[in-house]
Amino acid sequence: MTNLKVVGIGGWAVSNNSEDILRTYALGSCVALILHHPLTKTMGLVHIVLPDPLCHAGKNHGDGYYAATAVPLLLKEVRAAAGRYFAHGPGIIAKLAGGAAVIKIKNPFHIGERILQATHQALHSLHIPVAQKDTGGSVSRTVSLHVESGTVWIKSPGTQEKLL
Repeated sequence: MTNLKVVGIGGWAVSNNSEDILRTYALGSCVALILHHPLTKTMGLVHIVLPDPLCHAGKNHGDGYYAATAVPLLLKEVRAAAGRYFAHGPGIIAKLAGGAAVIKIKNPFHIGERILQATHQALHSLHIPVAQKDTGGSVSRTVSLHVESGTVWIKSPGTQEKLL
């Protein structure tokens, strides 16, 4: 039996249950960060909305909302789920999806690019390599993580689902 766990905007989920699918819908400029620890088959997903809390002064939507706080948060959660086996074998790898320029008007903010840049910087500072990505462009994406196989699937409107 498959368990679908939906990750909302600014939310996150971590699993090493082979029956789980983690999914986040309609990533436009938002970014999905996936952390995967292959040895323990532990996967985590966070739906990042903004680069950092500074660009959203006066509001705090939680650590998953901002790249600057979401990356260390998800790493901590994946390490905890992987348990004592975390220190053995291959380390954690990252995958990224989203960061599109979905607004058709001239947009000087380039929020998707800024979220991707902040996410890359945070991953680099934590020595986590980005193994794969499906970023940029102008279409939204839905991302599904299949914990059993460790695979990540991407679906955009009008296209077939594809393996990342």
